[in-house]
Amino acid sequence: MSAFAVFGNPIGHSKSAEIYALFANEAGIKKEYDLKLVSQNNFENLLYNFFKSDGLGANITAPFKERAYFICHQLTERAVLARSVNTIKKLKNEILLGDNTDGIGFISDLKRLNWINDNNHLTTATTPHEKSMKINILLIGAGGASKGILLALLSEVTECYIHIVNRTFHTAQKLVSYCHKIGYKNVSCMPLFELVGNHDNKYSLIINATTSSMVNTIPNIPPSIITPLTKCYDLFYQKKDTPFITWCKNHGSNYCSDGLGMLVEQAAHAFLLWHNLFPSVDPILNHLRSTLYT
Repeated sequence: MSAFAVFGNPIGHSKSAEIYALFANEAGIKKEYDLKLVSQNNFENLLYNFFKSDGLGANITAPFKERAYFICHQLTERAVLARSVNTIKKLKNEILLGDNTDGIGFISDLKRLNWINDNNHLTTATTPHEKSMKINILLIGAGGASKGILLALLSEVTECYIHIVNRTFHTAQKLVSYCHKIGYKNVSCMPLFELVGNHDNKYSLIINATTSSMVNTIPNIPPSIITPLTKCYDLFYQKKDTPFITWCKNHGSNYCSDGLGMLVEQAAHAFLLWHNLFPSVDPILNHLRSTLYT
């Protein structure tokens, strides 16, 4: 029986086991990590049984992160804010501690890219005029991947204002309402058609949190919102540029990244929770990039 595992559906594409093995090898830790394909009907039972036997830690991926939140006995602050859990650690007396490392993984990757400086400011501006401009961030999508990222941006990045656009406007409204309820007022949403019709907005950071790149499409956003200094981030990743990144580069952005770094960074924070060690990220990221085939 493995001591660590990732639970999700689908799960065959997951790189979590490979990432954990590389981290563990560096740290000299000899623990097995497994992939667990679960269904809507057996998720809780299989997770409970895992921890009742030899399980010490689990990663939770789509579509079970919100359900994992209600399984845990204790929660970190960031899990409470996100109301979802992607990492669980078994404590003494069988207590399950739930954490959410998605947001901190995203912020850590922005710092690795030098898109956020030591003062937690976005590093877009280079001239005095640009430094005086309001820092606007556009988050495309309001689904499960968006919430943890949004809350991390609101809590970690200073002096920014975040706009959310989503195909279903009501979903974006609910997310904004939740942010306002917990004290973050510097976030708003707009219907996607309103963004398309507005050619005046410019953004320092644009994040694609939709699944558009997975189906080889791009969100319906106007190219006028991009400048050469706009940083464009796609949560999806593949060996070559994603459709979103290709589109952003073609419309003038000089700063683009996919989500492979976030994947490794969030896994590193999970490893830290389990083993009290923060592993090296760059060598693992370079290894995955060189072997990525999708």
